[in-house]
Amino acid sequence: MFNLADLVTPLATTEFFSGPWPEQAWWRNSSPTQAAVFEDIPELAHAHNVLTSAGSVRVFFGNGDVQTVPSGKTAISHYEAGRTCFIRSDYIPQLAAYTDQITADLGLPQGSMHTEIFCSKGDSGATMHSDYDVNFALLVRGNKRWRLAPNHHIRNQVGQCFPEGFEEPDSISRRLADRLPFPSSMPKDAEEIEVTAGGLVFVPRGWWHETESRGDCLQVNFVVKRSMWLTVLTRAIRNVLLEQPDWRAYALDVFATDGRQEKALDILAGLLPGFRDELDKILSSDPREAARLVLELSGLKPAVRTSQGADNRTA
Repeated sequence: MFNLADLVTPLATTEFFSGPWPEQAWWRNSSPTQAAVFEDIPELAHAHNVLTSAGSVRVFFGNGDVQTVPSGKTAISHYEAGRTCFIRSDYIPQLAAYTDQITADLGLPQGSMHTEIFCSKGDSGATMHSDYDVNFALLVRGNKRWRLAPNHHIRNQVGQCFPEGFEEPDSISRRLADRLPFPSSMPKDAEEIEVTAGGLVFVPRGWWHETESRGDCLQVNFVVKRSMWLTVLTRAIRNVLLEQPDWRAYALDVFATDGRQEKALDILAGLLPGFRDELDKILSSDPREAARLVLELSGLKPAVRTSQGADNRTA
């Protein structure tokens, strides 16, 4: 079973965890052995196989314009025109099994990762942006150029960031930014990387990047996209309050303009002291024990390994 050790070879998993993970970019330029693992998956034999079996597909039209087309069959014409097509690919059983294994090897909760497939024909790519996910981008076939640089303008973003002048000034990314404006182009010291079949680029959360694909390219991304500490806490609070019937009532009339809003606010005000009491119960113990309790109350579960977990080999 393909696992984390396979994904990050030639690094040992111990080297990966003590080095790149989770904040430093890392790459392997090629690995025919790893490419062959994915070439043998029937659904990945050709981009047409990928697209035909997909539902909606996102298409990169250039200059940052990304549009969703309603079916994979529709997307094939865009692929043949040289545009990059992008799908969520958890429906492919073998990729789903690999994802479960890698999620467990990383020590993440169930459902923290999914896979995505990017395919293109001819010269295509993605313009400069940064993502809120942690990304292992494995090129199954083709040739791809990356440019990568840390993002010093925002920490732990929760949506995509784009260069200055691209998006509206009231976007969530700009509201959370430490520094503005965002850069208008890739930093001069950006790393330039060429990958071919089996090459892997580990892109930490928030790093600026842009890509150029050449020829027939197919890339599988293993993506971490869930369970912020904020998520853990809010899940725990929700699960505690879910036990109380009054908190399960609908929040009716909260924006009514005929006086009912005041009654609605009275109801919420009456609930808040109990909410404070529940928080006090959770937080009254030692912070480490409180942290364990919050994690338990969140209901998050460890991912299930599909085979023996990742080892420390360096092959």
